[in-house]
Amino acid sequence: MHFPLETPLSGRPSRRAVLITAATCESRLLLKDTGWWVALALMAACVAYAGHNGRVRLQERGRIVAQAIQDESRRIDALTKLLDKIERHEAPRPDAPYRDPGNAIYVGRGQGAAVAYLPDAPLAAAAIGMSDLYPQVLKVSVGGKDSFLFVDEIENPAHLLGGGFDLAFVIVSILPLLVLGTCHDVLSGERERGTLALILSSSAPLATVLTGKLLVRAGGLAAMATIASCLFLPIRWESAAFAMSGLVATIMLTSAFWAALCLFVNAAGRDSAFNAVALLMIWVVLLVVGPAALNAIAQVLFPAPSRAELVIAVREAAVDAERDRDATDARYRAEHPETADKPGDDRTARTLAVTVAADARADAILNDQDGLVRRQRELSDRLAYLMPACLLQDALAELAGNGQTRWDDYLSRVATFHAAFRHFFVAKANARESLTTADYGRFPRFDPKVESEAALRASLGRVVQSLSAVALVTLALSLAAVRRLSRSA
Repeated sequence: MHFPLETPLSGRPSRRAVLITAATCESRLLLKDTGWWVALALMAACVAYAGHNGRVRLQERGRIVAQAIQDESRRIDALTKLLDKIERHEAPRPDAPYRDPGNAIYVGRGQGAAVAYLPDAPLAAAAIGMSDLYPQVLKVSVGGKDSFLFVDEIENPAHLLGGGFDLAFVIVSILPLLVLGTCHDVLSGERERGTLALILSSSAPLATVLTGKLLVRAGGLAAMATIASCLFLPIRWESAAFAMSGLVATIMLTSAFWAALCLFVNAAGRDSAFNAVALLMIWVVLLVVGPAALNAIAQVLFPAPSRAELVIAVREAAVDAERDRDATDARYRAEHPETADKPGDDRTARTLAVTVAADARADAILNDQDGLVRRQRELSDRLAYLMPACLLQDALAELAGNGQTRWDDYLSRVATFHAAFRHFFVAKANARESLTTADYGRFPRFDPKVESEAALRASLGRVVQSLSAVALVTLALSLAAVRRLSRSA
């Protein structure tokens, strides 16, 4: 390996010249290495498969949303037509209140439910994030939040536990393995092949030579992941400039972190087999053991009931509210015997009272649950700085629009809309006013396109913080490796 001299007076090649020469020589060697081409092909294939999964997921989600919107329009049109006939005395008003299109409480609890959904971000196919934890479409009704948050089944729990094969999984898990496979012997391989002495005799800085080699190996894999993402990932390019630049930065930073880790381990002076085993163990700790431990710590310190336990608690609260209503009615009849001979209770008033009482108890349970989950997240967010892989995963989810920040804002907007929707119908029911065809045009409707600017800024800040933390760790590893190399040289 020949390193050109930039200035003959110095007697040593410049670092820039050494870096370029080392990268050029490494590129020529890798072009003849079958294993390198296999690694590139595997990287492209994984990204292509992740892109296919993302496209299928977006198409399925789009189909579900379109069906929900069509179903909502069909329900409202049918109720409006029936109510119009009743108002023009062309059809009798139904005897059963739950079939009456003018009964506010029953319409709000059932056929008048509004559709709410979170639109896909331009880079939504890159990461599943939190999009599989909630129903794709929420049918907001007068009932409590449990009536639309838990009405549909979520993804198969086994699939949720294993995670989906999306681009985030490829970048966070598979790209590091390929980087480790190609860079674990960046120094030990030279020593074992007997070429390290030639490099040291050239008076070129060893750290600079190894940096050039890593730049080609890890940088080549990162470049392939970036190119494949642009080719195979369904992206709305007209509005994905920022998200795509963040994705590229995350890919490059992931590759740089694991390359710096390889350099740090190689600087210990052990053989290639030891380096491979040590790096693989670090991969297992950072991507498997560490995240599971963080999750377990958060759950132990702030235990929250499972989804099944929460659903049961909410349903029991509704049953208790109905029993309390029955007990109140029984006491009232016992104290006022003259009402016992009347035909019966107003079914609408009873339903309204039970609905309001049950919703209040259910919302209290859900608020307690939200508080525990929020504490778990806050603790997990702090502990995630110990695991760079968690930070990278979080950054990718935020860039894809499926991170905690955007979904929390969406659920907050749904809660606000739910309160307005419930107030509209409950106010009508309390006033004992029947709905009219004009009221149907004034039904509150959820606007999915209105997103909070504060949430967007928070999401951007979360991405910057995560990537900055990983960059600092990468820099620290690189400096520690260079210092160790300078001592050993």
